[in-house]
Amino acid sequence: MSYLTSKDFESICNTVKIFPISSASIGDISQYSFDCGEAKEYETFLKEKALLLEKIGVTRTFLLIHSHTRELIGYFSLSADTVRLTIDEKKGTDLEKVDFMALPALKLGKLAINKSLSEQAQRKGYGSFVLDIVNTYAFEMLDNGVACRFVTVDADIEYNPDTPEFYKKNGFVANQSRRSRSTDKTVSMRRDIFA
Repeated sequence: MSYLTSKDFESICNTVKIFPISSASIGDISQYSFDCGEAKEYETFLKEKALLLEKIGVTRTFLLIHSHTRELIGYFSLSADTVRLTIDEKKGTDLEKVDFMALPALKLGKLAINKSLSEQAQRKGYGSFVLDIVNTYAFEMLDNGVACRFVTVDADIEYNPDTPEFYKKNGFVANQSRRSRSTDKTVSMRRDIFA
C-alpha cells in the first residue's frame, strides 16, 4: 500500500538520487548540513555510526540526495529482521497455516528527513517515498532468493508521539507480540509487502 500517488512518486524519483553510504567518506558525509530537530541521535548516527555499522555488516544505509541542489534530503538504514506474529495476527491470512511464529522481514532501522532543506528541495512525501523504496527492496530480496514477507520498523515516539500515525497511513500496523509500555520510546510495527 502506497500513500503517495504514482505521479507524486515519479516526481520525487525525478529529483532524488539514492546512494549507498559506502560510496561516501566520513568527510563527504560531514560536509552535509543535516538537521533532525530535537532528535540529535539521527545526526549522530549518520555522521558517526552509519559507515562503521555498514563496514561490519550490521546495517546498510542509503542517502537521498537532491539532484539539483545536491542537498542531503535524508537517509534510511536497513537490516535483516524477523517479526513474531500471534495466532490472532495470522488469523484470516494466508499465514494462518504457517507453523512458526517468527517470519522473515526487512528492518527499517533508521529513517530521517532533513528539516533544513532549501526552498527548492522542500516538499512533502519524502518519508513515504522511502517506505515505497524499502518495499521495493523487500521484493528484490524475494527475487534474489531470500524470503521476506514484511517490512518492520520501531516507530520512534520519543520526539514525536504521532510517528506511528505516519506509518499507519503508509500501511503499517502495530505488532501485538510487542505491546508498548508507557516507558517505551518506540512502537514496533510491520507492513505486509503482499498487502
